[in-house]
Amino acid sequence: MEDKTAEYAEIFYENIKAHGTDFEAGIAMEECAELIQAISKVRRYGFVGKYRDNLLEEIADVDIVLTELTMMFDVDPDEFFDIRDRKVQRIRKRLEDKRL
Repeated sequence: MEDKTAEYAEIFYENIKAHGTDFEAGIAMEECAELIQAISKVRRYGFVGKYRDNLLEEIADVDIVLTELTMMFDVDPDEFFDIRDRKVQRIRKRLEDKRL
């Protein structure tokens, strides 16, 4: 799969500029809610058919809005990945503690 990061970033910046940060923040909230519903349906009916397809669509939508949020709020990538790493390490520690 070719890297489309730069192309996507340009599209996301245009989208934010066209609609504004308040509007796009609202879209992010809606997409997160739709992901919650899709997860609920997969838990109920299984990762099959239309429930599978919908979950994948909603994961993609949330991935997009998360990227847009980091762009809108000018999140420093190094700071973000430091926080993410800290949280991943916390998960790792919990898993280690659970194995003891």
